[in-house]
Parts: sequence; C-alpha cells; structure tokens
Amino acid sequence: MSIQVQFKPIQTVISPQKFANRPLLSHYTTNPLCIMADWIFTEAELRNSPSHRDGMKFKDELILRRKACDFIEKMAKALDLPKLAQISADNYLHRFYMRHSFVRYDKYTVGAACVLLASKVEEVPKKIGYVTREYIAVRKDIEKDQVFAIQKHDPQQIASKIISMEGALLQALAYELTITHPYVFVNERVDRVVRLLQLSDDEAKRRSTKIKQVAWSFLNDSAYTLACLRLESQDLAAGAVYLAGLYENNVPEELCTAEGAPWWEVLSTPFLTLQDAATCLLAAYTDPYLDTQVLPSGLAKLVYMFHPPRSVESPNHPAALLDASSVDSSRPSTASPLDSSMCVTSPECGGSQGRSPFDHDFDHEEKECLSGDKSPLIMADPKSRGMTSVYSRKRSMESNELSRRVRAFR
Repeated sequence: MSIQVQFKPIQTVISPQKFANRPLLSHYTTNPLCIMADWIFTEAELRNSPSHRDGMKFKDELILRRKACDFIEKMAKALDLPKLAQISADNYLHRFYMRHSFVRYDKYTVGAACVLLASKVEEVPKKIGYVTREYIAVRKDIEKDQVFAIQKHDPQQIASKIISMEGALLQALAYELTITHPYVFVNERVDRVVRLLQLSDDEAKRRSTKIKQVAWSFLNDSAYTLACLRLESQDLAAGAVYLAGLYENNVPEELCTAEGAPWWEVLSTPFLTLQDAATCLLAAYTDPYLDTQVLPSGLAKLVYMFHPPRSVESPNHPAALLDASSVDSSRPSTASPLDSSMCVTSPECGGSQGRSPFDHDFDHEEKECLSGDKSPLIMADPKSRGMTSVYSRKRSMESNELSRRVRAFR
C-alpha cells in the first residue's frame, strides 16, 4: 500500500510596515551594487527609524550606534579579526537598526552577532565559545560600574543569545551579506586625478600614495556614522578622494581637465553628490561622534566648510552641529581626532596605517616612494589611529600640547 503525501505551498505575508514602508529587498540579483542600493536611505528615512518611532531622539540613536560600533571595534581587536571584518560588522549593525529598534534589541548582543557573522563572511570564522568569552570580557570592561560587570554570567546562556541574535540579524539583512566596500573604487579615481597633475614618475607615486592615505582615513573614520546608509560605495569613494584633494591643497584648486573643467570632474560623480558624500564623511569629526573643539587646521577647514557652526548653518544641513547642552557625558573628551578613541584604524592586515586591503601594490609603492627621501611624511604608524598617520607625519603640530598627545600614540 502506497502513501501519497500532498504538499501545500506556504504563503508568507510580509507587512510593508515591518520594513519601514520601503520596497522589499531583491533576493534574486547577484550584482552587489544592486544589493547595496536596497540599503540606501534618504535623510527623512534615517530620521524616521524604528528607534525614532519607539520614541527615541535622533541624536540619542546616533550615540547608541557609536557605542555599539565602539564595542564591535574592541571585540574585533580581542578576536584578532582583520579591519575589513570589523567594518563589515559595523555595516551590518547600521542596517539592522534600520529594521529594528534600539529599544527592543540590546546593542551589545546585536554587536556580538554582527562580529560573529562578519567573521564568517570575511572567511576568518571564530568559534562561538571564543566570541562569547571576549563578549563578556569587553562588556565588563565597558560597563565597569553597572550590573553586567558585577554579575556572574553563564557562557552557554550568552552563547545561545548571540546565536539567536545572529538568526534575527540574518533575517533583518534578508540574507544579503555581500558588502561592496568603497575602498575598491579609490585607487582608480586617485590615479585619474594624479594624471592631471602631470608629475614625474617618482613624484606621481608619492602624491598618489599621499592622497590615497587621506582618502582611506576618511573612509575608515566614517564607519561609526550613517554614511554607509546614505550613499553608495562609489559615491563615498569619490567623496573621499575629493576631500583628500582638498585637504591641505593636495590637489591645487585651480587644476583643470583638458576641457577646462574642474579637476573633480574626473571622479565621474555629480558635484552635488560629491558635496553630500563629503558632508557624510566629515560627520565623523562632529558631535556626537567626536567631542572636540580643536582640530588640525587642514581638517578644521574642511569640517567647518561642510558642517558650519549653527549660527551660520545652512537650512539644508539642520543636523550639522547639535547643541552642546545634550552632549553625552560618557563620550571621551579629546582635543583632536588624533586623540579620539572613536577614530577607526585602516582595515588592512598586518597593522599598517592608511592603506586599503585591496591595494596589493601599496607596500612596493611605498618603499619606492621613500627610497630617496628620509622624510617620514607618509610612513605608516601601526599605533596611530584614523587620520593620525597623515597629520602627525605630514608636518609639525600647531601646539606643544597637541604634539605631546600625538606622541602618546607612537
């Protein structure tokens, strides 16, 4: 006697409100750039996040994102993960909280799940027991005077929570785990700009290395911000190169193409998009990401150009600088991004500073550039952070106090 089993199709109804009234993500495309486009939001959508709908202020949400990314950075270091895995985890976290609320999901558990998932995606997987152990240690270090730090914890129970959260994270990401990082687009754009300068081979290599370092530093430091949710990777890369050219006149302002157009036309990105990208990237050096009133002059000019003080602020940038009355007291106080624990170091293997993991010729290029010059202008400092490798090596600092703080990182 045969038994016939009839299968009925399962119909799943997904509420549009669950995904913030946005089109459902494409599950059938293999183009990573199309996948990235599903995660680009307008300013209004970023401000109308699930956390905001649960009553949280936008600035408070930014502070929680910053703290969660700081937690991810510390966990990644404890687990000895490459920087690219850390930045992927930051991206996952930012995306997750566009689908869910900080009110409902603990930022540290989500951060640990992001680290666990990113380690697998970047092919440097870590065992859940190892991740759990470092999660407990890092969180206790962060919450020294709070309940978590003084309680005993069952590693198996916490491991179960992290694994469950990883499942929720995968669902929120719609299992689209491919991230096209902006670093892959930097080299080509820098080469276009350097060709306009018509320099000798040695000088062209030196200038190219210098511009790339600054561009990568801007991209690294923006990992804590919403830049990855605001613009696509190509536009962020173009914006980083644009800022690197403006930074301390690395590219002369009067430089033009053969057709007489401004030099930034070779970046193949509309000028308004470059302006938007620059604004997003430089947000990393403003409140609430960085508590600073003193910036190195080159960076300060750029920050005040795109994030003017409130008294002269453009209506198009209402959130450029927030009032100091609501500054998070737990944020580290620093005099410049050189001293900030919020700056993100370069996402490369081996610990060198100011380079991209996709630039395989960088080491050879750097040695050639430095072979005839004893000046350590562009040498990498593995102990420095973010833009430090550019600032501290490029010129003497503007004050003895600032120089003393920079030396503390060497």
